[in-house]
Amino acid sequence: MTTGLIELSDHPPQTVAVVYGHVENSEYDDFLAAAFGEVRRMLADQRLPAAGPPFARYRSTRIGLDVTAGIPVDADFRPSGRVTTEQLPGGLRVAAPHVGDHDTVGFTYETLEVWMAGNNYVPAGDPWESFPDGAAGPTLVTMPCRRSTAIPRQQHVRPCDA
Repeated sequence: MTTGLIELSDHPPQTVAVVYGHVENSEYDDFLAAAFGEVRRMLADQRLPAAGPPFARYRSTRIGLDVTAGIPVDADFRPSGRVTTEQLPGGLRVAAPHVGDHDTVGFTYETLEVWMAGNNYVPAGDPWESFPDGAAGPTLVTMPCRRSTAIPRQQHVRPCDA
């Protein structure tokens, strides 16, 4: 498992077509495949291109995961059935690619958290994972962030004797 270059960037909000669900951990991959398939079919039916790679946001619960999975779309997309729209937040984002099995992606989240803390940033919402090259390529882990309002701890410096 490796984490690539960490990038901080500013983005406008992004409209996405998504399917929501609650799954057991073992059902996660199947849920993503089905959700991405539903959204792709709707894009094809509406003759619209994807506006970015598939992504997933998930939150652990006591009994599985709450999952939002989908694809960025443009404003002309019309939701239907289980496919609805929402927006990924605009603003600052810190992101890094994760290469390796999904069960080691926590390493990349930890690396981003350490980077943010060391550069005076804090998380500003739920993170997500994008799959630019499908299952074959790296997973891009993205965390919305903002500058910390905390005042850095002052270090005590003893004056030198002259």
